[in-house]
Amino acid sequence: MVDVFKKRSNSLYAIDEKSTLRKSHENPYVKEVYKEFLEKPGSHKAHELLHTSYAPRRKYNI
Repeated sequence: MVDVFKKRSNSLYAIDEKSTLRKSHENPYVKEVYKEFLEKPGSHKAHELLHTSYAPRRKYNI
């Protein structure tokens, strides 16, 4: 099972290395969303819409 995780991880890293947009703050689409709607990184609206909170949950035995 561990081998599957390692293969998936390696594949994701390989895909990321080939990507032209690797950093969200440099992505023109993200910049446009902030400019038109979210105002600026860290704004109240951005925090309210983009951040989440976590609640403890019970674990499942799979």
